[in-house]
Amino acid sequence: MLAAMTGSVMVGFLPLTARRLYAEGVSASSLLFWRYAIGLCAIALAARLAGVALRQAARRGALRLTLVGATLGAAQTLCYFESLKWLETSIAVLLFYTYPALTLVLERILYRRPVRKLAVLCIAMILVGAGLITAPGLDAGRIDPRGLLWALPGPLIYAFYLAVNARLMGRHPPLAGAAFLYLGFALSYLAVVLRCGLGMPHTALGWAALLFIALGAGALAITLFSYAVPRLGPSSYAILANTELLTVVLVGTLALGERMTANRVAATLLIAAGILVHGLARRSRPAPPSRP
Repeated sequence: MLAAMTGSVMVGFLPLTARRLYAEGVSASSLLFWRYAIGLCAIALAARLAGVALRQAARRGALRLTLVGATLGAAQTLCYFESLKWLETSIAVLLFYTYPALTLVLERILYRRPVRKLAVLCIAMILVGAGLITAPGLDAGRIDPRGLLWALPGPLIYAFYLAVNARLMGRHPPLAGAAFLYLGFALSYLAVVLRCGLGMPHTALGWAALLFIALGAGALAITLFSYAVPRLGPSSYAILANTELLTVVLVGTLALGERMTANRVAATLLIAAGILVHGLARRSRPAPPSRP
């Protein structure tokens, strides 16, 4: 739970740092290539220092994670980052954060697991909270159709991405899972920038933002993701990951000068309550009997 929430807090700073790079003329595809290329180098170094055998993991099937990263992973990140260029941050995040409900449905279909009423309640609280955050932007009509075209497929792709990773990542150490997943991301965006061109920041502040995206919200976040997802399952991770949404709201208020309205206060409390109720329910659930 702590790994899922810590990684999500890191990712919650992405909209702020991404906008800084967009202002310097860095495209979404260039930003994402740098994120995954630099992050992959950091993960590979950490794996070497920790004695994680990446070649052995490859022989045991970790290359399937590379395929997931190059397809589902690259598609969902491109949808999210492109939507940030055309939509207000809160609206882009709201549309993306419909994925917990989709994840719950997919988990029911793919794994034949019963849908728990408490999980449905927690997701409903989170969705209502997300709606309260974005209601002013929706009422004002500040929605660009180009942003919607990028934003709408993202949650469904991410739900499949979570479901597949929950099954595959449990077979490998977290650093190995993160390395092969990021290898797929990096290869996919390398193909894009070779065709479309590679941009880079022009200022020290831009490079600092890029390094945070690559190392904090990249390498560290994906390693925590690789550790948490197979242990929590897709739907539980999806609920706890809404810590990212809380972070986006707080960053918008504290760093971007956005007003903390009554709607946002109520939304923050609802989302936090949904996460907390789910977390306490997981802790109080009896552990399965150990195998002899």
